[in-house]
Amino acid sequence: MINKKILMLFLLISAEPCYSQSAFREGQGMWLMFFNRTQLTEKWSIHSEIQDRAYDLSHKNEQLLIRAGMNYHLKKNLWLTGGYGYIESYSLAGDQLPTVSEHRVWQQGLYYHNLGRLFIEHRGRLEQRFVGDNYRDRVRYRLMINIPLNKSSMQANTVFISTYNEIFYHLEKNPYDRNRFYTAVGYQFNKAVNLQTGWLAQDFNGKTKGYLQLALFANLFLDGS
Repeated sequence: MINKKILMLFLLISAEPCYSQSAFREGQGMWLMFFNRTQLTEKWSIHSEIQDRAYDLSHKNEQLLIRAGMNYHLKKNLWLTGGYGYIESYSLAGDQLPTVSEHRVWQQGLYYHNLGRLFIEHRGRLEQRFVGDNYRDRVRYRLMINIPLNKSSMQANTVFISTYNEIFYHLEKNPYDRNRFYTAVGYQFNKAVNLQTGWLAQDFNGKTKGYLQLALFANLFLDGS
């Protein structure tokens, strides 16, 4: 079992040196993110998020992403989701109006499990993207690991490390779209709220750029759980 843990951590963390040097050459962007899951019943919950993405630390607009979906909990550790996203992208010149608007329909599956103190999430996502006048299909896979540092599990008052790698492919002749590697430190205040700050390296169009990230996760439990 310990060998599996070491291998999984190595596969994720070893990606970082491949990105870090080239990412800093491209400058640093910033993502501010808010995520919410509202639990309606034992089987149903609503996902919502907003992400404000900037080209640089002065917060020059790069992209605004708003996404929502409905989760169906097949099991405690297996969820299916369908939803919609709206994305505005802005030019590097700093124009106030978006240069491209995208409407996105998406479906995903989430599977959670743990190996000792490693809390692992597998996420597969399909996207139907209406980008301006174009249509594109995309598939994504993300492997994420959360590691509590001062507790044995992800519970109230837990300091943790979060890391993931996600790869994107279009269903086209040249399928590769991008890859993201993320690492962060977070604090789980209680069952509903955690805050994370970290760094993401995104490989896209032959270049890798780094983004500082701040993410707030704040959930609601209307089912009384």
